[in-house]
Amino acid sequence: MRRWRRADPWTIRRQVVAGVAILYGSLALLVLSVGMVGALVAGRLAVDQAGSMAVGVAVIVGVLLVAVRFHLVGIYHGERGLLIRYLLRSRLLPWREVTGFYTGPTVLSGLDGRQRTLWVRTRDGAVETPVESRGPVLMRQLQSLTGPALPAAEFDLVVRRLREAHAAAQSDGGVVVR
Repeated sequence: MRRWRRADPWTIRRQVVAGVAILYGSLALLVLSVGMVGALVAGRLAVDQAGSMAVGVAVIVGVLLVAVRFHLVGIYHGERGLLIRYLLRSRLLPWREVTGFYTGPTVLSGLDGRQRTLWVRTRDGAVETPVESRGPVLMRQLQSLTGPALPAAEFDLVVRRLREAHAAAQSDGGVVVR
């Protein structure tokens, strides 16, 4: 079974922001595409003039892809291990490679250690996840550049969930059964 469970809480705020971005992007894409095709069919737009509109369509598609990807950023656990989704890439860490979890300074977003983030210890070293703990008020504008910034209680819940999933995987020979 390939079901992944999200370890970080899926907050209403994140759902609304991602949903609104995807909705508006989809509507803009639809309006621009229909307008372009309608103008081409009616003869009001020459094929060589459609290039600039095609660039607009490509930009909107790119924004939509980023919005969808941002919607998925976080850390997931399942039978196979941990799936860490960043904005531009994903990384699968099998349970047999995971040795533990800890909170440490943030490196990914360039905050020079002024922010706390969740790290995964592996046999080959440590891996920074995009899940961060909320910092001081001044730092909040820089947060969420790489992933969810959680209040302390929710951040601790994520760490606890992952430790429980890891313990279950170790006791069941590397497979989490729930």
